[in-house]
Amino acid sequence: MKPTTIAVANQKGGVGKTTLCVHLAVYLARQGRRVALVDADPQGNASSWLLDGDTTQAGMFQLLVVGTPAPTLARPVNGWGVRLLPGNSRTGEAFIFLAATGKPFSTVAQLLRPLAGEVDYTLIDMPPSKGAGFRETLFASDMVLVPTQLERLSLEGVAFMAATARELGETHGHAPRLLGVVPNMTRKHTTEHKQQMGELVRTFGPTVWPPVPLSVK
Repeated sequence: MKPTTIAVANQKGGVGKTTLCVHLAVYLARQGRRVALVDADPQGNASSWLLDGDTTQAGMFQLLVVGTPAPTLARPVNGWGVRLLPGNSRTGEAFIFLAATGKPFSTVAQLLRPLAGEVDYTLIDMPPSKGAGFRETLFASDMVLVPTQLERLSLEGVAFMAATARELGETHGHAPRLLGVVPNMTRKHTTEHKQQMGELVRTFGPTVWPPVPLSVK
């Protein structure tokens, strides 16, 4: 099968982006797929989760600033079945470094390509959309998966993602395809969520995935 890179992104925080990215990575691994997870979010939540709270591993900084090859940095995580290219707060510094030194827009894509070639799926836990490096990292993906809550600001984030993908196609010749919109933390019995879900389906049609209900356990 052709290697596929999937960005998990939404400009609105608190929509379950990292949770979806980690669960999808582990699910694919349990289906026998070779999976790498790239933690490109300067918050480093995916790395902290998979590494039992360890926030010291600045893999993205090593990749983007030092030039350490991505396959060397992405190591198997015990018990999870995935390879992790970790990140932490230094990831933000790395993206700023790329911008300040005038690196080509395709730098992130070029640096991640060797890792993507070694696995079936590369999932990217994306940085905040208004932060440095967002568009460059999105450009490295083949598809984008957008989790959202069924409330106005989150849904605006979905529209932003679609517009940003189109912009990349127009300005840089490559637009990641919208793989899906994932309604997350839904309360199906509320009028607001029913209305917002209907609007989401009217706008994005079959790319809207089945909703994930709110569950506190």
